[in-house]
Amino acid sequence: MRKLLFALLLASPTLTFAQGSQVNTQGIRALGMSGAGSALFVDETSIFYNPGALVKSANNAISVGASAVMYRSAFQEINSNVQHNTKFQISPPFSIFASFGPKNSWWKAGIGVYTPFGGAVDWGTEWPGRFELNHLALRAIYIQPTLSFKLTENFGIGGGFVYNIGTVDLSRSIPVFDQNGNPGRAELSGMGTGMGFNIGAHYHLEDEFAISLSYRSHVRTKLEDGDAEFTVPAAVAASFPSTKFSAELPLPSSFNIGISLPLNEKLDLAGDATFIGYSIYKKLVFDYEDNTPVLADTEQTKKYENALSGKVGLNYTANDKLALRTGIGYVYTPVRSQYVYAETPDNNRIMGSVGFTYTLSDKFDLSGAYTFQRIMERTTTNVETRMSGTYKTNIHAPGISLTYKW
Repeated sequence: MRKLLFALLLASPTLTFAQGSQVNTQGIRALGMSGAGSALFVDETSIFYNPGALVKSANNAISVGASAVMYRSAFQEINSNVQHNTKFQISPPFSIFASFGPKNSWWKAGIGVYTPFGGAVDWGTEWPGRFELNHLALRAIYIQPTLSFKLTENFGIGGGFVYNIGTVDLSRSIPVFDQNGNPGRAELSGMGTGMGFNIGAHYHLEDEFAISLSYRSHVRTKLEDGDAEFTVPAAVAASFPSTKFSAELPLPSSFNIGISLPLNEKLDLAGDATFIGYSIYKKLVFDYEDNTPVLADTEQTKKYENALSGKVGLNYTANDKLALRTGIGYVYTPVRSQYVYAETPDNNRIMGSVGFTYTLSDKFDLSGAYTFQRIMERTTTNVETRMSGTYKTNIHAPGISLTYKW
């Protein structure tokens, strides 16, 4: 029973830390190029991609965007011909960016509210891993006030303070059964907060070349007074008291370098490479307010590795009103094979995207994009849960944003 609770209560927020929950939809223009464009797009979304570029934007603006991330995964046990699929659902990461300040000035300010981590997955209650997970939904919302300064006409720097609000909600079955053979159920939910920063520098040569350097710090989100509720037969209810718990969830840092250069008067090439500091996630510790012989404070080793991603995209200016985009990318997973969980059966992934921006008027722009990600098939045996089988995962992410400029 102790081993059961150990496995049950440790896996809860792990979606927070894998590539599967890193949401790269903050800027719909960049989304159309698979996330490339930190050096190319100098606008209000630079609050996220590179605060040093914000001061170079020609207008003050407010941009509101959202995506419909559809995460579909399948699992097949070793020596079985039955495939189990997650239920269809949509996770809607959103972003709001606003910039303001004197035009053609040496400074500009802004604020961003965006969701860089989050996701939802629902395996149901009938699959082989139901005692590992039924469903999970989480979101990390970053609030980032930002200042940007122009040191020369070509060189800008900037930075912003980040405040994170994170939420998690999950359920899973427990192998204790009532008289009708129905398993017990555990439900965990909570909210945490954390702080960090985002800094960047942007340099460009007129109509030739631009380079972007940015660093987003890790954010240690402290979750306190989370709710742990158990539905079990009366005979074992004393061993499963509904209680409170606390934990610390480390969201990773990242260092990004981006470049852009014109190939001709209408076509621009952009590329981004990102180093992601996932090694901060070494273990996950839960501290429970009320303990029993089977509900003790727990600790699980994760040993995530640092990860890399590379993205390349093209931006084509068709005419004065329409720009078209496409891009590809490759992402290395931080998750070691023996630590793959059903929350995020992660592996290396490839992605492709298309997008557009249409100028509705002097004041309004409409942007749209679609990205497809294919997570490589992975056969693994988890060292804690002993779940052994093959995972396959696809992610679809259409998005849209509307920008008002003044």
